[in-house]
Amino acid sequence: MLHPRGLASAARSCEHRLVLLGVLLGFAPGSAIGIGRFGYGLVLPLMQADLGLTLAQAGLVGSANTGGYLLGAALSHAVLGCVGYRRGVYASLFLQVATMLALWLGPPYWVVLALRLAQGVLGAFVFVGGAALLLASGARATAMGLYFGGMGAGLVLSTLSLPLADGWRSAWGLLGLIGLVMALVASVAAPRLREPPPRRPEEGGGLGRLAPALVVYALYGAGYIGYMTFVTSGVAAPLALFWVVLGVGAALTGPAWGPVIDRFGGAAGLRLVLLVLAVSSLSPLLAAVPYVSALLFGISFLGVITALTTLFRERLPAGEWARAMGLSTAAFATGQALGPGLSGVAGDLFGGVDAALWAASAFLAAALSLSFVPLRSDPRP
Repeated sequence: MLHPRGLASAARSCEHRLVLLGVLLGFAPGSAIGIGRFGYGLVLPLMQADLGLTLAQAGLVGSANTGGYLLGAALSHAVLGCVGYRRGVYASLFLQVATMLALWLGPPYWVVLALRLAQGVLGAFVFVGGAALLLASGARATAMGLYFGGMGAGLVLSTLSLPLADGWRSAWGLLGLIGLVMALVASVAAPRLREPPPRRPEEGGGLGRLAPALVVYALYGAGYIGYMTFVTSGVAAPLALFWVVLGVGAALTGPAWGPVIDRFGGAAGLRLVLLVLAVSSLSPLLAAVPYVSALLFGISFLGVITALTTLFRERLPAGEWARAMGLSTAAFATGQALGPGLSGVAGDLFGGVDAALWAASAFLAAALSLSFVPLRSDPRP
């Protein structure tokens, strides 16, 4: 029989292994999202200059990726459940790297659209599947936060590497090579990942009780992407440094929010993170101390995802976790698709970029307010 000290030591060792697993696997969304998705906004000026893209054409390329991400999120549980989560995640990870490297060849516009659509689908498979694998492997909030924080590392690497490019083709080639290295690092985690357990018939219906949290997540998606879209025009600071600060903050999600969410639980943690996120997005704070806004926003925007996955772990049977990740990511992608347009309309009607940023903050405030709606799966007092 183990001594209590031996049990505590074993528990700490297990937690340390899971934290390391979160760091290693975090290179997967770092490649697929931090570089594959976020990188487009950084390469876009080069693509417009080299290809002579109109704003509509540039926007359509972005929409293709966003639409692919929504489609991938909606299909993720069915596809990954069929081929196996681990196999599907790693195949998707390297295939989405291939879509970036293919852009290095300078294909025609319609091929660019197809490649960005495919990258969106594959990126969603990586993000959703990786989170499901990590949850099934026993990860708690700190390890999950480090996994999601990998996106911040990808964003930082994208921002720092692009000045080395001399055109949009070389930019995508450089990003693709960095994404490939990150994918190879993420592969080290593969042997220790457990497949999500199958859903049992008696477990059905649990996710419906968390519907308000999914609406919160959609509103958060609209507000987060509204800020990320219009902050480029609204910040009076060097953009490269601003994005680096935001990306560094995102990479710190795990140590910053993990212990808090583990202590207070997913529901309370979600409210705390949304509060900080909403405050960090406010236009007066951005104008007065832009790097503080960037750091707080960076630390918190992935903290929302960390809190939500903790909520799933606490309130749902294990067989529902993978499906919950897919549905929640689809809800987020829906909000993300609508957010920039609605915030932009507000900007056109009420005073430009500043009004668009206020609209993004309003979405985040709405998400915070709705997060206080009691969940039917809440334990009875």
